[in-house]
Amino acid sequence: MAKYKRRNYFIDKQFQTKYIILSIVMLLIYTLLFAVVLFAPFALQLSSDAPLAEQTAAARTLLTLHGSVWPALGIVILIMSSLSIFITHRVAGPVYRFKKVLAEISGGNLDISVKLRDKDDLKDLAEEFNLVIGDLRRFVKALQEDYETLSSCISELEDKIENNQISNETGRELIGKMQASRENIAQALDKYSKQT
Repeated sequence: MAKYKRRNYFIDKQFQTKYIILSIVMLLIYTLLFAVVLFAPFALQLSSDAPLAEQTAAARTLLTLHGSVWPALGIVILIMSSLSIFITHRVAGPVYRFKKVLAEISGGNLDISVKLRDKDDLKDLAEEFNLVIGDLRRFVKALQEDYETLSSCISELEDKIENNQISNETGRELIGKMQASRENIAQALDKYSKQT
């Protein structure tokens, strides 16, 4: 069986853009703090009353650092920003899939499940999601069976009443079937009713 591979890395643009921007802001803050820690001692030495030889050495060190550190930090920021696209892709894909499955369920389709790729995150959530969908399938099936039983009993009861063919025993039997169906429906509904 061929594995599904997503080709579009921007699945949920709003979601992914938010976290990419957050990653870039964090990288810029880190870069600023790194620059302060790295450059501050030499900048302080330049502005102090240190001998000219020490100030010259500090100035050369600052120029060397500026020439090598800023390009390296720029490359790191670009690489980390690109990586954040791939990282958010692993989360955005499953979130997008969950939204699609929820839309299908709200449309009445319970013959669906959440399927994620091997490298996607949120697999444990997908398993729980699929368990809930299975519970809903069983719930709907039980309600459908009990609905059919109630409908059959009501039709039979109406026919018997119309033809004056109902006896006390038949009436009790039909009422018993309807009560059993009602109890089954109550049990199914009990799981999903809110506690007050």
